[in-house]
Amino acid sequence: MDFEVLNRIRLKEAYADMAVFNRVTKDADWLDSLFECETRGREFIYDDSTIGHVVFVEDTNGLGRDKVFEVVNKNHKEVYLWHIDGVVYKKTSKCDCAIITSDEMAFIEFKTNASNNTEDTIIDNYHKAREQLQQIVLDVKNRCERVGVNLVSIIPVEAHAVFNPTVPSDNAMEKSIAAKFIMNTGVKLKFDNKMNLM
Repeated sequence: MDFEVLNRIRLKEAYADMAVFNRVTKDADWLDSLFECETRGREFIYDDSTIGHVVFVEDTNGLGRDKVFEVVNKNHKEVYLWHIDGVVYKKTSKCDCAIITSDEMAFIEFKTNASNNTEDTIIDNYHKAREQLQQIVLDVKNRCERVGVNLVSIIPVEAHAVFNPTVPSDNAMEKSIAAKFIMNTGVKLKFDNKMNLM
């Protein structure tokens, strides 16, 4: 495995104050608890409540496609899955995870446990997803900047909020939230459950 992208964005230095990153003494240590890496043509990311964080799974059998984020990886690149919520930060304070390749980075927040509830609950979940994604994007950008890395100039960054399909989609609200998100972070926010890698 080539850990060049993780070293290029200087995550270890950016998170030097956090104990989980201090365990990284050699490249292979990235995969101890902070990351997973896969190169399959199609990856599925599942928010596994029994483990307490997201994981790669080979298929969606028994899980349901609605509870996973799909990464189409036609060129079989190394895809690093960064466990954020419940590993780097306490549960529910930041988004669930990020995927990083040599060419792009995407932060992902699962709201698949949110079902077709009241309109107020649905709106609240949209705003929670935006806030959790915004907090991590700004945190990572600021931490990287402190160690001399302008993250978005090194690697394209985007964010994804994944909702249960039973939650009615509100295009006007999604557009409004996405517009505020890009103004606050400089990063595009999408409401989807699939990404095609470059």
